[in-house]
Amino acid sequence: MSPITAPRQMSTAKNYEELCLNAVEKILALSRKAVQNQGRCTIVLSGGSTPAGVYSLMASPNYSGQFDWKNIHFFLGDERWVLWNSPRSNYKMIMDSLFSQLDPSLYNFHPIQTNTRDVTASASLYEKELARFFALKPHEFPRFDLVLLGLGQDGHTASLIPDDPALHESAHLAVEVEAKGYPEKRVTLTLPVLNQAHAVFFLVSGPDKAQVLQKIIEGKNNFPAGQVNPQHGEVTWFLDQQAASLTRVK
Repeated sequence: MSPITAPRQMSTAKNYEELCLNAVEKILALSRKAVQNQGRCTIVLSGGSTPAGVYSLMASPNYSGQFDWKNIHFFLGDERWVLWNSPRSNYKMIMDSLFSQLDPSLYNFHPIQTNTRDVTASASLYEKELARFFALKPHEFPRFDLVLLGLGQDGHTASLIPDDPALHESAHLAVEVEAKGYPEKRVTLTLPVLNQAHAVFFLVSGPDKAQVLQKIIEGKNNFPAGQVNPQHGEVTWFLDQQAASLTRVK
């Protein structure tokens, strides 16, 4: 597999706290530019432990007043098919770390519905919501201003899991995932959606991500995260020194 071909930037921080600060500064600048140019900004949020610190910083007194919340629309990259009050829910993590700190009248959040008859219905509802919001015609894909993603030790990102059929989806915006070794069924955005984004920010911290990150950066893999390659956008990797320890980026 050839190395990542989209324009790529690397931001390596001394520690997790600096990683969060670097990411929030870039998210703020990107959101301001999008709102200025088109009147709104669309951001896909990631689950996982690393983004939680980013969200908490966005909602902190130092930053919450700088975001134009009313003109930013937030979506989810993926969700476990669990109730929203489950500790395994991305919705709950994001509400706890970000939106619970804000006035509910200020923000626009478009979560994945999980109180449905089955996971297929959840994926279908989310796809319809995306088509409605972006006024998509048949066979069109939305173009988000920013997609935030994490990285799993197995190279997965969002709920795009190695060897899962969802990786080969070329028509749908969102699909269900039921992968071996993963306890819950899931809903995820598909690669064609991620690869339409203006910008993708990967948020990666900790020594347990160093090996898979090295393989992705060097293009010596076929991991799902390595297949995120926006056709008309750029990818920025926000790393701490532990995650970057095996790469040439220090």
